[in-house]
Amino acid sequence: MRHLGSCLFWLLWHLDLAKDFHSSPRESCAAHPPYIGDLILPLCAGNFPEKSAASSWVVHFYAGNCRRCRELAVALQDVSAPALKLGIKVGAVDCHDTSNAQLCRSYKVWKFPVLMFLSSGSRYTGPLATAEIMTWLGEASEPGLLAPALQKMSVCPAFHLYEEPQLAREFLTAHNIYRCAAGIDMLEWDMAAFQTARSYAQKAPTDRLAHSKARERQSKQGATFGENVAVGFGLWPGQVVARWYDEIRNTQGGKFRPNRAGLGHYTQLVWRKTRRVGCSFGQDRRVAICHYDPAGNERGKHLSQVAPPLPGFFGREGQERCGAIVEEIGAP
Repeated sequence: MRHLGSCLFWLLWHLDLAKDFHSSPRESCAAHPPYIGDLILPLCAGNFPEKSAASSWVVHFYAGNCRRCRELAVALQDVSAPALKLGIKVGAVDCHDTSNAQLCRSYKVWKFPVLMFLSSGSRYTGPLATAEIMTWLGEASEPGLLAPALQKMSVCPAFHLYEEPQLAREFLTAHNIYRCAAGIDMLEWDMAAFQTARSYAQKAPTDRLAHSKARERQSKQGATFGENVAVGFGLWPGQVVARWYDEIRNTQGGKFRPNRAGLGHYTQLVWRKTRRVGCSFGQDRRVAICHYDPAGNERGKHLSQVAPPLPGFFGREGQERCGAIVEEIGAP
């Protein structure tokens, strides 16, 4: 999937800069450099893009004068012009302004900064570098979003990131609700992880939990994906992810307990360093496989890497605050 963003980054230099940006008055929202710039619009509750226009917006939710917020703002200055060539507008919201508090909560923004594609809810978690952010913009874009000139190019592959987009969204949402409750970075969908998960799901045993061989779940860089496995009948995404997370009952409030078996699925879900996931069903939904990158469950690192739920985010209450009851996601 990375090559798609790289291709877009190369192509944007062959497009003319869009002349029309946004008609809303810049003075309608209070904001200051570096959070705004010539092509970064200050946003607030009064001029926030409506849902019908959300597909063309990426928004920086920031808070006051936090160092990481300022660093992201500076990186966005270099991204805003090439993003506009792709038909993507960039905005910034000060979530510490009391008039914007409800707006930020409605987008489940609890930690700062957050760089989000409004339409998909995809959040950027990579390094603050122009090329990496542009790669993410290319990957997170929806079909039909980009400028017509770019859509006609035959150099780049189509925007089919996976074969079953609805199932992929449901798997991803289920994972990220639990990670939201733990206050850690959201996961993004990964094509390579999806492909290895799909391959194993088609042949995995249906009468017991059995992991694939390490060589069957390797990334293009040679790293081994982490793996969660579920078997049953008529499985659906929320049910599967909730079953894995339910191993939290064997912990101390979500914290890892040494020498306790039966925690590996839960700990992989909330492993801090994991950034990407790909999942697939197989054999008439009798098997569900998810592969994770980077892999979790590294020996000796559980105490620092397993993230328990934040105060007030335990159980159904935490799930609701983060968007939905996981068990119900994709239920028949």
